[in-house]
Formats: sequence, C-alpha cells, structure tokens
Amino acid sequence: MVSKEILSRIVQDQLTEFDKLKDTVPRTIFKKATAYLGTSAFIVKGVRRCGKSTLLKQLIHSKYSNDFYYFNFDEERIFDFKTEDFQSLMEVFTELFGPKKTIFFDEIQNITGWELFINRLLRQGYHIFITGSNATLLSKELGTHLTGRHVDIELYPFSFTEYLLSQNISVKTKYFSTPETALFSKKFKEYFYDGGMPEKVMFKSDSILTQVITDITQRDIINRYRVRKPTEFRKVINFLLANTSHQITYRSISNNFGIKSPVTIQKYLQYAEEAYLIFQVNKYTKKIKLLDKNPKKIYCVDNGIVTKNTPSMKEQDGDLLENLVAIQLKKLGKEFYYYTSKTNTETDFVIPKEKQAIQVCYNLDDKNKERELKGLLFAMQELKTKTGLILTLDQEKEIKEKDCLITVKPVWQWLLETES
Repeated sequence: MVSKEILSRIVQDQLTEFDKLKDTVPRTIFKKATAYLGTSAFIVKGVRRCGKSTLLKQLIHSKYSNDFYYFNFDEERIFDFKTEDFQSLMEVFTELFGPKKTIFFDEIQNITGWELFINRLLRQGYHIFITGSNATLLSKELGTHLTGRHVDIELYPFSFTEYLLSQNISVKTKYFSTPETALFSKKFKEYFYDGGMPEKVMFKSDSILTQVITDITQRDIINRYRVRKPTEFRKVINFLLANTSHQITYRSISNNFGIKSPVTIQKYLQYAEEAYLIFQVNKYTKKIKLLDKNPKKIYCVDNGIVTKNTPSMKEQDGDLLENLVAIQLKKLGKEFYYYTSKTNTETDFVIPKEKQAIQVCYNLDDKNKERELKGLLFAMQELKTKTGLILTLDQEKEIKEKDCLITVKPVWQWLLETES
C-alpha cells in the first residue's frame, strides 16, 4: 500500500517534471492521436525513451490543457503499489485538482490489475491515454479485459522527416531541388549513424544511447522476467546488436555462448522484442510450417543504439542502411520478409501482398551490380512482378533488365516519400 500523502507528493512532483519536458517536434502520428474521438483507451507503445511522454504532453497542450490528470508508474517510490491504491490515486487527483475527465498514464503495465482499473474508468466516462514499453504485458491484459475497448499505435524514434523537423528543416514536396537534394543527403549521413532517439537528437546526448540499453536489459527484462543469468543475457544482447541485419539461428547463438538449449536463446530474443529493442524478420516461404525453422534476420529499432553500443558497426555501412529500411517497413505496418532463391541469392526485403521486392546496397558498382540484380530478379520472378527497387546511399537511376524495370534511388528519398 502507498499512503495518500506519498501519492499526493508524487503526483505534484511528476507534474512539475512533466511540465519541464522539452516540447520537441510534432510526431508523424500526432494528427492521428489528436483526431481520435472514440471512447476506448488510446494506447501508445514503443521502446523506452522514444518520446512517448512528450507525445502525451503535446496532446495535452493541443486539446486537454485544463482537463487532465497525469501519473507515471515508472516510479521507485511506488514499488509496493497495490490494486487498491488505484482508488487512493483517484481521490488524490480529485483533492488536488478537482474533477477532470481525461487521464494520462505512463507505463501503467507495471502494476498488476491495471486493466481492470482502466475498464472501470472507461465505464465511468473518462478519456484514457496510456503509454507502455512492453508489448506482451500490454497485449495480454488488453486482450483479456479490454477487448474492443482500446486503440493502439506504436511510436518509434524520430523518422528522417522528424529528424529534419528537429533542425527546422521541413519537407514540402516529394520533388526535390538541387540544393534540397544536397541538404537532405548531408543530413541523412548524420541521421544514418546517430539514429533518431529524441534526447540524442535534441540534446546531443550520447549517454542516452548506452543508458537506454541498461534500462531495457535491467529494468524491462532482467528484473521483470527474473532472468537467472543476467551476464549471459547481456552478452547475447550485445551479440544481436553487433549482428544487426544478419541471419541468425537460435542454435548457432546457443552454441556460440555454450548455452545448452536454443529455447533459452529464443526466450532472450522474445524478451528483447517485447521491449521493442529488436525485431525479427522471417524468410519468405509459402510453406507456413517452415517459417519458424528457417534462419531469421535481426534488426534494431534505432541505428544510434547500434553504433553507440557496438562501435564496430560504424564500419558496416551496408548493414546500417538495411536496418533503416527495415525500421521504416516496420513503422509502415508492412508484412515483409527476406528472400533466398534456390541458388542462394538473397533479396533483402519482399512484401508479397504488394508484390514488391527491395534490395539495399550502400553503393551499387561494377563489383556487386550483377549479384544485387540477380537476387532482386529472382525475387521479382517469385512475386510475379516486372518492377523492383534498389535503395542506396545516394545513387539514383533506372535499370532495364530483360523486360523488367528496376528503380535505383537514395534511401533518404525513399524514407521521405513513404513517410505517412
């Protein structure tokens, strides 16, 4: 139990801290959030420190500045918060601020029974906004007690468009002048290595990129799932970051670290994926039973997290470029895979529903052109399409191969064009 006196102090302290949050650039999903007029809980999910709390602040300033309560459950002073304390919290809100109808909760999934409390508030007519950084804990309770009473969106670190906006550079059209092309290309090379974690971008803070890994591994995973061998787990996480954009198998990693069971590795990856740190991409196959048996490719949610925590990755430009494309496809909600032909030529991404094949190549030259085209053409044949896409650092042209048309364009341009 937490006393009302302590809750009152925390509520006021947190509101002061909340007010001090720097009001950063408008996020791509901001319009979607402000346009929501439904009666369900509106839930924003994403990796730690990607700007979820700041998004709540932006929402409050835009629509609810005189009608809200706010509480962050990621707070050490409430380590013994119980289900019955929710009622005390509501009483504290009313005593401090009078009756309000909109409530913003950060990281509420940390508290057992939160979904029953939210359900009660919804029945009482409150407007509820929630953030969370654990996909499974949120989904499990939502599916059990809030079925049909929640709307979910995922927030990621800054996209390239948002990165440009943070530097007061706006993108007004999809057709770029020569000066704009030069500027966007220059800025992309910064974004390419630094990533889009808001505190890194806004305050030039490298420490956030190491601290977020520490917080995710210790607080979101080791403590939450009671990982018995935390040192072993951290080594696996570092290995995954160092192998961003590479194929892995659970057995190969378990052999590499001398871990007896590949199931342990599978659990480790699942924990990291639930915390939005990494995501896995399956090999494209029409045989559903083979999806889990084939090697998977690993991607990280932010390039800056990769380069800061595994400095050797700064030399792997092709892998970092591919990682950015994977993040964008994930953001856009695409169902995508990697593809390997019968002759073992690989295509980085295929989107079967859209019959789209994408190859990522840092620099397309005479040495790799034949290989890259061969892999792409095999995938295009599999998808029964005559068009393909090669994304590079800064090259732009069209290639006609047999009766197929392949477009080559810079990743930065593709990112701006596909930004929702």
